[in-house]
Amino acid sequence: MNKDKDDVGLNHYRQYMLKNVVPGMKIGQPLITDNGKIVLHEGTILNEALIKRLHYWGVTELVIHDGSDTSGFFQAVPIPISQELQRFTKDYQETIKVLSQAFQSVRYFNEVPLNQMRELANDSVSNLVNSAGVMNHLQMVRHQDEYTFQHSVNVSVIAGVLGKWIGYQGPELQDIILTGLLHDIGKAKISLEVLNKPEKLLAEEMHLMQTHATLGYKLLRNIPDLPDEVVVGVLEHHERMDGSGYPLKLDGGRIHPYAKIIAVADVYDAMTSDRIYRPKVTPFFVLEMMAQKMFDEYDPSVCSVFLSHVRDCFVGSIVQLSDGRQAEIISTGQFLFTRPVVRTADGEFIDLETNKEITIAYVLKA
Repeated sequence: MNKDKDDVGLNHYRQYMLKNVVPGMKIGQPLITDNGKIVLHEGTILNEALIKRLHYWGVTELVIHDGSDTSGFFQAVPIPISQELQRFTKDYQETIKVLSQAFQSVRYFNEVPLNQMRELANDSVSNLVNSAGVMNHLQMVRHQDEYTFQHSVNVSVIAGVLGKWIGYQGPELQDIILTGLLHDIGKAKISLEVLNKPEKLLAEEMHLMQTHATLGYKLLRNIPDLPDEVVVGVLEHHERMDGSGYPLKLDGGRIHPYAKIIAVADVYDAMTSDRIYRPKVTPFFVLEMMAQKMFDEYDPSVCSVFLSHVRDCFVGSIVQLSDGRQAEIISTGQFLFTRPVVRTADGEFIDLETNKEITIAYVLKA
């Protein structure tokens, strides 16, 4: 670097210890993975979620841009983050394996191995919940196969994360995680022909599938030492605030708080997961749908917490836009949950909140 560039860099960039970095600061140089992929471009606006992720990645210092555009004076700095996703994926796959064995016990022996499920919730799933970047990792590890088991683990993890955001802790948080893990246990009593049908279900098959909440309740209601809150959360996780849900057609004031959390986690995971009969949609599409329905179907106090936190999780993600270009999410939109500011590969900044013709089509790297 020559003297002129040094002078410009000193005027517009400062080296910060990460502990002194605060939300709102702008990254002054790109950060890349150990295999050479850029995960945060210069110009990214930091928020609390990103700063926590940087701590987890092992970043100790950061160059912050505090002046006019002088891009190109700093080289990208490698950070070994791919190992974290590999570790998460390994723990996640082991959890799914154990859960699938538990579901088999229910299907063939009509017996819920509660101790095994509680151990999964308290240890394996809790570790996933407490992983930095957990919502991003979940976005990257989803597959079509073994959907029922993956969905139960995903909902348990998302419910645990959401429970933490709301303020639950200790035994209550553990019970929310367990409720998520058990929420679809009734599906173990649904015929495999219906459960694994590759096409859209017929009306009578859909009705049968909807009995899983009641079947789960019947499996769990007489198990000693299982909190009533968990059992009720399983029964009511498809109830909706306006009374349009099932199986009891309860309205908002009568739905258990755990069920309201599971409902949000359930629909988010279901829509952002690939199914044989339909492709997944982006988290931003789901957040937009939730924002539209949170005063009708979803508890607004639960849903608003989820929306405000999840959108921050995807700052720094690499996406494909509807016009075919790739871009990085730089900051969240001021008003809309689903329309952040992005920076394209050629350096153009686009505010999707004002440019309604362009949308996010895919999340390529969360």
